[in-house]
Amino acid sequence: MNNEQSRVFSLDLGNSTCRIGLFEQGRITQERFVSTSSFAKNPDDLLGPIVSCPEPLAYCSVSTLAESALKEWSSRSGTKSFNVTNDSYGNFPISYPSPDEIGQDRIANAFATHRTSELPAIVIDVGTATTFDVVGKEEGYMGGVIAPGPQGFLDFLHQNTALLPKVRIGDKMPSNPIGKKTTDAMLLGIHLGFGPMVKGILNELSDELLKTSENKPKVILAGGASFHLELPDSEHRPLLTLEGIGLAYLENTTPRNPNEF
Repeated sequence: MNNEQSRVFSLDLGNSTCRIGLFEQGRITQERFVSTSSFAKNPDDLLGPIVSCPEPLAYCSVSTLAESALKEWSSRSGTKSFNVTNDSYGNFPISYPSPDEIGQDRIANAFATHRTSELPAIVIDVGTATTFDVVGKEEGYMGGVIAPGPQGFLDFLHQNTALLPKVRIGDKMPSNPIGKKTTDAMLLGIHLGFGPMVKGILNELSDELLKTSENKPKVILAGGASFHLELPDSEHRPLLTLEGIGLAYLENTTPRNPNEF
């Protein structure tokens, strides 16, 4: 398979954000995004420009609302779309006992990592949820951990208490670690607590992998919010999910040399 001669639009329908990019020559270009709520109301805002393009459209989804909007748009526009699921990843191994339970975005991340990175690896994707996915050379997708994303912690406090306000992760962070008002105290809870939580989970996963591997696992940070993390010896690949969708589509639909992979 010659990926450098192939192009496909990769679409990631997430819980909070829907993102599209053109996968070509092994990377994502022309990346754009809208909120999931906006996409559900008007998919044309994101997808309209690709109607007249010859490239195919492949997607993964964790949002039933956004996926319904995509299917309606596809029917209306006459644009076919290919859903990348746990059943459409070529010969990518999945050792997880219940593949149907794995989020499509998590498998896309693992697939891209398996095909392009040193192994074993741990992918940390920071979004609405923070997912940790373990990828081995022979095992492929092995499993992982799910925790709330930074905004999820703040939303929980607001939604489940009577007096705590709505706070956004992008609000100005206080310089003093002793909060002097409620919003500062909430932001400090994330700023001071989220990183140690991630490092604690990562250490446990790394220690487990080292029981059966001589190599320290590669750490890959995915998702737009991953830049809030400071982890030594990690690699930032914010568009990893889109890369995985593109790679999986091409491997699934292009005749493959049996000597590859």
